[in-house]
Amino acid sequence: MPNLKFIARNSDAQTHQQLFNINFISTPTPNTNSMRFKNSSSPLKVYAVTGTQTVLLAFDLPRPANQDQFLGFDLERTDAQGVVRKINGTKRFDSLINDITITDPKVKFTSLIQSFFWKDYTADPDQRYTYRVRAMFGIPGNYRTGYECKIKVQTEPLHKGRHSVYFNYGVTGSQAYARNREYGNKPIDQLTKPIRQKALDYLSRDLYHDGLITFLKQANTASHALYCAFYEIEYPEFLKELKAIKSKIGDLQIIYSGQAGQNKDLKDPQQERGNYNSLKAFGLLSVSHKRTVVSQPHNKFMVLCKDGKPIQVWTGSTNITLSGIFGQSNTGHWVKDAAIARKYFSYWNLLKGNPSKRAVSDLAETLQPTTDLTKLHAGTYAFFSPRNLPIATGTITPQLKSFVKLIDSARELVCMIFPFKYDAVFKKVFDQERNHLRLLLFEKASAAAEAKANEDSDHDLKVTAGAVLEDEVRNFISEVTPKTTVKGGVLFVHNKFLIIDPLGENAAVLTGSANFSHASVVNNDENMLFIKGDNRVADIYLTEFNRMFEHFWPRYLRKSKPKSESSFEKPLDESYTWYRDYYRKGSYHNKRGKLFINMQGAKAG
Repeated sequence: MPNLKFIARNSDAQTHQQLFNINFISTPTPNTNSMRFKNSSSPLKVYAVTGTQTVLLAFDLPRPANQDQFLGFDLERTDAQGVVRKINGTKRFDSLINDITITDPKVKFTSLIQSFFWKDYTADPDQRYTYRVRAMFGIPGNYRTGYECKIKVQTEPLHKGRHSVYFNYGVTGSQAYARNREYGNKPIDQLTKPIRQKALDYLSRDLYHDGLITFLKQANTASHALYCAFYEIEYPEFLKELKAIKSKIGDLQIIYSGQAGQNKDLKDPQQERGNYNSLKAFGLLSVSHKRTVVSQPHNKFMVLCKDGKPIQVWTGSTNITLSGIFGQSNTGHWVKDAAIARKYFSYWNLLKGNPSKRAVSDLAETLQPTTDLTKLHAGTYAFFSPRNLPIATGTITPQLKSFVKLIDSARELVCMIFPFKYDAVFKKVFDQERNHLRLLLFEKASAAAEAKANEDSDHDLKVTAGAVLEDEVRNFISEVTPKTTVKGGVLFVHNKFLIIDPLGENAAVLTGSANFSHASVVNNDENMLFIKGDNRVADIYLTEFNRMFEHFWPRYLRKSKPKSESSFEKPLDESYTWYRDYYRKGSYHNKRGKLFINMQGAKAG
């Protein structure tokens, strides 16, 4: 029999509050030392923001007198071991490619960066790098350095402080994955075991082993207990790990969705089954609790306890399935905060009894009342659903109103992901023209089209959606979606987060399991974290959002505007006009540059 000494049995919200002595004020979060850098000591200035495995770089240069010869930037990275790597992209000059007299590949395949904003997606966590940026002038094949600047940066460690954040790649449809000779564009179930493991390790990035499994394996003694709530828990390797710790720890309990949609045996490469049969196969039914009352028991969290006290939480958007971990893009968020963990445990403890939506709403509002997010102080806040009940049909929930007000408070940048529906309340706020940048990423092109209707007249609103390159173009090869590789349902983005002014004084991130919809507030079991004033968190989410947005943007544009020339077809510009938009005041590129020039907390690099 499982040891139930850790579980409170009274589901009354007031008793929960007394039992766990929950602090209903936020947990203060210091504005942690961010990894933001600048070198503004020369005419060519360079700015950098680092996440764990992504570095964003912005260049600034006064409009050069010899602009009619400005070809672009050359970028190279040197790591701590002295290894030098070019990071110039894959575009070429047509005049060199088409000149049959040029046989030297170093000349023929010359590539420069024709943008004042660039990125490095090949960085490793907690590493020091030096980037050398040179502004090049002349003609293709014969150019010189006009300006040069170096910047030293350090990436964020994976595990640090109160918050650690993990992303998988979420891009089986990418050039890097497609070009891999061992597993590129192949279904996972057609790969041999060692090659399959290589593919899974690539796709999961730091999400699975460094995130999920590392969190799980902390529970390893009789003084530990682990309480889980999962919408989908089907991935056999994870279930194997759960089974292994079950006999080691004081208590393991699992709440799972008992709805029909999550209890069908699926035909996929890893022989995944529905929740019930998966738990049964690994001998975990005796410690599992079926949740059926709500429309979608949509949580994806774990609470770690030590000596009977909640101490840490794992949450985010990741379902425990092959597609959730290795296919669609997802987030894992690890919180080392006892006050937040107590709130999650109190919520979990009520869900265990399969209570009514109204009962959960009452507790959710007790744990963290719906409030004006713009007025909250720096800190970490946890919101649970269902909430805002009862509510009249057709009424916008107070929770969604608070999200809209938060969006409307932005002054510099909003980044948001919609994996499913584009709720009318958000369409209304994003349809209003603003003087700051708003970047929206959708799973489906049809949802993006709703937002895109206003994009052509509002140049500060940029919209994209998940897509792959379906055919070969120039030196780009065709790609496939997770439907081919891991039999995915959601193919591209499953993350659920919103970022407000990440480089400003009051950076805010809203992240968790909810899809920013009416149903997610009043009908589903959901959890969301609101984190304000934490630059580390903001920088990781920003760098990863940018990675996804810029990956999908050219693919989406090519699919949505098939008759126009996409960036895949365009060679490097040889007419010396590529840079003009950066110098046009108020343009998208000009505003994006100012985000970095004016960012808070940058140190000399």
